[in-house]
Amino acid sequence: TIIVKDLSRFGRDYIESGKFLQKIFPQMGVRFISVNDNYDSDSADVNDTHLILPIKNFINDSYCRDISMKVKSSQKTKWQRGEFIGSFAPYGYEKNSKRKNHLVVDKNVAHVIRKIFEMKVEGYSSQAIADELNRLGIQTPQAYKESNGSNFTTGFASNKSKWQAKMINRIIESRVYLGDLEQGKRTKLNYKSNKEIKVIEDDWIRVEGTHEAIITETMFNVANKMMERDILNRKSKPDFLTGLLYCADCGNQLVRRKQKTKDGQKIYYICGLYNRGKGCSRHSIKEEDILTSLDYILKEHIKYQEELFSRIKEKDLSKSEYDLDLDDLLAEKKKYETLRRSLYMDLEEELIDEEEFGSFRKSYQLKIKEIERQITNRKKAYNDLEEILNSKENWLTGLEKYKNIESINRQTLVFFVDRILVGEKDEEGRPRIAVFFNDMEKLDILKRILRGSKKGKTSNLVSFNSMAIKGLSTEREGVALYG
Repeated sequence: TIIVKDLSRFGRDYIESGKFLQKIFPQMGVRFISVNDNYDSDSADVNDTHLILPIKNFINDSYCRDISMKVKSSQKTKWQRGEFIGSFAPYGYEKNSKRKNHLVVDKNVAHVIRKIFEMKVEGYSSQAIADELNRLGIQTPQAYKESNGSNFTTGFASNKSKWQAKMINRIIESRVYLGDLEQGKRTKLNYKSNKEIKVIEDDWIRVEGTHEAIITETMFNVANKMMERDILNRKSKPDFLTGLLYCADCGNQLVRRKQKTKDGQKIYYICGLYNRGKGCSRHSIKEEDILTSLDYILKEHIKYQEELFSRIKEKDLSKSEYDLDLDDLLAEKKKYETLRRSLYMDLEEELIDEEEFGSFRKSYQLKIKEIERQITNRKKAYNDLEEILNSKENWLTGLEKYKNIESINRQTLVFFVDRILVGEKDEEGRPRIAVFFNDMEKLDILKRILRGSKKGKTSNLVSFNSMAIKGLSTEREGVALYG
């Protein structure tokens, strides 16, 4: 005999409850009693078992679904307000005891977060960073939280006492260290199941500036850029140009080589693909030649930025003076949407077969997706303009520390330089390099404003100007902006 207070205590899934009450229990000879519902299977008639009980079970199930929807709605509202509602604060933060659902920096481990980002910017692999933290005896996030009395669990529980490369990557990718919250990354399959599924990134709920940042946006961007280029797991200190040198022909990273000479040793770089014996050509270039060129180019670029922002500072500019022009992209998108719709008619009229329909449809969808990406990028550049104009004083202040540098260091280099392409020698036998700077799209917008161009069509600034520097044919992206 099974006795329950009411049917909702037995189960809220009306299908499962009905299965037990109408089939399994009768077959097993089990007597079922629900006190508040005045139900006893020994004395119940057909209407009670096959009509009244299913209706009550359905109502209980609907109540459960309604509660689930209300909880989800309340949760989403809190996310959108920038409230943190996780069970445990992210590593590097702790919950604010004075302000509910708000994060504050955990000063005990914030320096670990900074060290991770600094080492990544320096060019260390994620595994090398993990090894260094283990060498220093720094507790992992789980071990640290457990030592503070938290019943914390993580996906890395199999080796909770050792830092791993995946832990480092998660930290570097997380925008929480910028002061932003990204929540709603996982959701339950439905109200009847505890199984969670991943939510696509576009549907995450992001709120910026919800709490104090531990690292700067520049540090975050550079560290993530370096992580994407993370192919080396060596434990020694990375060389100065790690993650920045690429072959201009095949796109592979250049590798560093040493050669003994009578004067000591010669350090040079060659194409990684060529080094593995899988094609391309040597693309050999001396390290000292690259560094000499970079020293000159970088100092000139800093002077240019300072001059540009000084001129911007003198002008009373506003975002309204710069028009966002999307007409060309919107027209192009409309054209391909029309072509995509016409495919159905062509298929119906048998002008194309199903294979051609699928091929054309996929092609048009890819075109539309690419145009939408361009529209997003153009809008972002336009939206960033207001930030640039409002923070021109900060830009100038930030440039001040680089103004009179005598020699460049690694952090200065990655702050300004995105990548360096090395080509084969020119007609005069000089290696060719092209330097690509960060933030050139923003600088291009400012340049256009100063020149009176009000259309928001930004470019990638692929125009170059060649200079001879110590036997090098050197190209600098955006150098045509000078003067």
